[in-house]
Amino acid sequence: MTERPPLLTDLVRMVIKMIVGGILVIALVSCGVGVIGAAGAGASGGAKGKDKEPASDHLYGEEDSENAIMRVNIIGPILSHKTNDGGFFGELADVTYGYSVKEKLLKAAENEDIKAVMMYVRTPGGSIVGSQAVHDGVLAVKEAGKPVVAYVDSFSASGGVWSTAAADQIFADYGSLIGSVGVNFGNWMYFEDPVALDAGLFGGGVETRGGVRTEFIGAGLGKDLGNPWRPMSDRERTLLTASAQYYYDMFVEHVVANRPVDRDRLVQEYGAMVFADTLAQDRGYIDGLKTYQETLAYIASEIGAEGDDWKLVTPPYVKKSPFEELFGATLTALSPRNKAEEQKAAACAELKGRPVAMSVQALTAFCGQ
Repeated sequence: MTERPPLLTDLVRMVIKMIVGGILVIALVSCGVGVIGAAGAGASGGAKGKDKEPASDHLYGEEDSENAIMRVNIIGPILSHKTNDGGFFGELADVTYGYSVKEKLLKAAENEDIKAVMMYVRTPGGSIVGSQAVHDGVLAVKEAGKPVVAYVDSFSASGGVWSTAAADQIFADYGSLIGSVGVNFGNWMYFEDPVALDAGLFGGGVETRGGVRTEFIGAGLGKDLGNPWRPMSDRERTLLTASAQYYYDMFVEHVVANRPVDRDRLVQEYGAMVFADTLAQDRGYIDGLKTYQETLAYIASEIGAEGDDWKLVTPPYVKKSPFEELFGATLTALSPRNKAEEQKAAACAELKGRPVAMSVQALTAFCGQ
């Protein structure tokens, strides 16, 4: 008597057949579309280059207007570079990659059709490298003679302040929080007086007499710094604190150089706290309170647009192929490692292992303990 293959084997075979079948269908359809497209291009004379990438995507406003305002988003934790390969799995959602933003800003600076940039900000901060990259992009747009206006939606903390400090104007919507000029340098954890591994009824844990302890350093002699089996030494703590202080001083000078903030009060009074909208304005972090629409109207007036003669555009989106649309989710589910978790782990490795302009609360909320 022949044994029936396990249910899981049947399921895998079925999925593979679906994928292979789908590839063949899409390949045939794509060939057909290619032939039709080529014929159409020949008939129309090929007025547009088929490989030409659009400079921007229209969001709303007068589509034919020559007064284009480009919106560039700073949303979620700020990292430096993308870590994925840009294939079927896209990129981590609700995260800003500083060098990607810088690239968009450099293109906006060079594009004669873009008259101004609106930075849409909703971020708890992030890496110093990524924040500085955004700042460099802002300077490039300003050097091109184009206004850069930041709009804060709800909150802009730490790296958000670093990224946008050089903007011509910074407006926050009502109820927003702004501030937190400070630096953290890792979450260091160790087990206090461990007595057993794989402890407990089902194992898989660590039994200690003193519990689990953590230290946040806001550099080191010991190569095993971060070893959870020993506490941090006084020397390591001193060196790390010196590095944190170095980046903090850099942050302070960056803010003072770009914003009307009193240095002594920033260091001795404001510290790394966030402030409600009007309090942030009183301290020089922002220039005023405006809604999203009011901010756009202000930018339009700055570039001399009359009435509604302006449009809001975004950097061009990356279009997904039919194959990605149909099978992206299936391939993600069948991949040996979950790509979203892999990207999240890489992001947290960057945020936890380097000096960051990001509060402990925001870092813990994003990465966990």
